[in-house]
Amino acid sequence: MPGSAPQPKGTALPSAAAQIDRVAADFVDLIAWQEGVALVRDVVRLAPQVRGVGAVDVVDQILRAAESVPANIAEGYGRASGRDFARFLRVAAASAAEVESHVRVAEASGRLHSDAAAALVARARRARALACGLRKSVMATRAA
Repeated sequence: MPGSAPQPKGTALPSAAAQIDRVAADFVDLIAWQEGVALVRDVVRLAPQVRGVGAVDVVDQILRAAESVPANIAEGYGRASGRDFARFLRVAAASAAEVESHVRVAEASGRLHSDAAAALVARARRARALACGLRKSVMATRAA
């Protein structure tokens, strides 16, 4: 951390696992993971509103991308490396962006009402922002 005292000689830095544990006791405690689960819940709840040609395929794609958000956060957390965790958080953020893109396309093609689309886009953006923020925190902890 900036401004922290240098590490005395002979004192080991905390392991990657210990550094990750400083972020949260378990992945379910991470707000980014919780927001990812909320994104999945919202996709499932709004799925019946998707209409038109290819609606089933569109919902399936959106749901798979949404489920990837909390899954990647959990998998990254389970790794013993801050670098791996950061990589999985980047994937989680990209999956949230994918959800947003699919929802916007569904709205533009008339398959999803704009109010429902706006709610999902907002949720996906929040999930992405939280994954990115957590990644920055993990990277900062790793660098400390």
